Amino acid sequence: MIHAPHPALLASRKPVVRTAVILATFIAGGTGLLVLSLYLAAPSAGLAWSVLTSSQTWAVIIGAGGQAFLSATLSVLLGLTAARSLHRRGQFFGRGVFLSLSFMAMIVPTTVAAIGLVQLWGRNGFLRQLTDALFGQDMLFPAYGPEMVILAHVLFNAPLVMRVGLAALSGLPDHHWRLSAQFGFSRLAYFRFVEWPCLKLLVPALFSLIFLLCFTSFSLVLMLGGGPGVSTLEVAIYTSVRFDFDLPKAAVLSALQLIIAGGFILLLSRGRLPSWTNRLSVASKTLRTDAQSVSGKLADSLILGCFCLIVLCPLLALFLSARLAEGVSLFDRPAFWQAFWSSTSLGISAAVLSTTLAFILCAGRYRMSGRSFGARLGRAVISLSQSVYLVLPAIVLGTASFLVFRPVVNLFDHVFFVVLLSNSLLALPFAARLIDGRYHMITPAQDKLCAQLGLTGLRRFFWVTLPAMRREIGLCLGLTAALSIGDFGVIALFGSEQFQTLPYLLYQYASRYGGAEAEWLAVFLLIYGLGLFFCLHQAVNRLAVRRVHAESY
Repeated sequence: MIHAPHPALLASRKPVVRTAVILATFIAGGTGLLVLSLYLAAPSAGLAWSVLTSSQTWAVIIGAGGQAFLSATLSVLLGLTAARSLHRRGQFFGRGVFLSLSFMAMIVPTTVAAIGLVQLWGRNGFLRQLTDALFGQDMLFPAYGPEMVILAHVLFNAPLVMRVGLAALSGLPDHHWRLSAQFGFSRLAYFRFVEWPCLKLLVPALFSLIFLLCFTSFSLVLMLGGGPGVSTLEVAIYTSVRFDFDLPKAAVLSALQLIIAGGFILLLSRGRLPSWTNRLSVASKTLRTDAQSVSGKLADSLILGCFCLIVLCPLLALFLSARLAEGVSLFDRPAFWQAFWSSTSLGISAAVLSTTLAFILCAGRYRMSGRSFGARLGRAVISLSQSVYLVLPAIVLGTASFLVFRPVVNLFDHVFFVVLLSNSLLALPFAARLIDGRYHMITPAQDKLCAQLGLTGLRRFFWVTLPAMRREIGLCLGLTAALSIGDFGVIALFGSEQFQTLPYLLYQYASRYGGAEAEWLAVFLLIYGLGLFFCLHQAVNRLAVRRVHAESY
């Protein structure tokens, strides 16, 4: 027997759905307007064809595709191999710290990671000095070039693959492992019959996502590429706008970038990945017969050591190489404090805005049930609005915004709002991913409770939803704030002495060989971003718990 929904529940659905549809339409419509501006700003067909068929454009596409393919391949291989080793080792001393540091590596600002990689692998880096001392010559790859770019991409993406793979392995039923132990499976048999059937389902979606992120990479290629020989379409667009002021060429390259990114988004929409934010600190207690051999322990130690060398050691090198006495003058510079307050305002504002948007859009899509054309269209528009940043990356967004608003307003006078919009859209896919799963899990039971109590709107959110989702909302606020503070995208186009952020200032110091100050600023930005992430996460947890205790008396 099917019961009709409670009238209070039906009444509460309408404002949520209406608000979600309006916001999603505004985001998707604004994206469509920016895409249209690229088409209108494109030169004549002959000039556009000359840009598309030029050897320089195809050299950029082939080079970016090659490094993206290698970056995605190495990230998937290293991440899944590390996931297998972690799952096989079970609980060991330092496992929780290892997982926490690998998660933090995913939210480290790209400019900070670039400085850390230079300190470890650069001309005067620790590893290069070590090879010189051991072998008497430089045996490493060049300090700047495609190898450094690939290393940087692996640093950011291998932890994501590792967490997704470990979540997938941990989600396998216990009887799979018990049967494998009873049959006395070897390491090869475990991989062939248990692990690979689970992990191979993740590879296409993971590889496509990482390939897209590396193909559209900007700041890492700009800082570590070493020159025009290593580039991506976003770097080419940035050069066309910032240095050549060739807007027609930038429009053509932006349209090309949009088409390629849109194609990969369609591929990604066919796959679904388990959440990478699950609690993984508690290891499985299932006995694995392949975990006892000495060769297996040595192999796992080698794999995890390689993971640490590529992912965690560059961050450690920042602290070991920082010249404290020489760089402390950074805090006496007015430019630092201007950039600090600008980044703080942008980070907190973008975190609140993107988290609010993600929550409203997820709630609206959940409430928009049914198979009617209107419901399917509404869900499609909401899904598109949540993934706008993947389709329209930062440099393309900045270029299109400049083309649209140039005749009306000078965007350099309103940089704060341009960067705020960009950073909010940057964090929106991650925020939606964090909130969506938990919201869909708890809402059916909460609907019945709130319908009986007559709780709707903000009262329902603060009294029921926030306590149940405090971990996800706190994680969302902290993660989006850290991503926003470390973003070096649109600010690269519109930054100036009048308005700059900490990543923009770090890029300026690094490009002007301000070594000590750049190292100090990189360390500060790393600590500040992670500290803000932790504080916002804990603040939401404590606020929700305190409200629950206050209401209980």
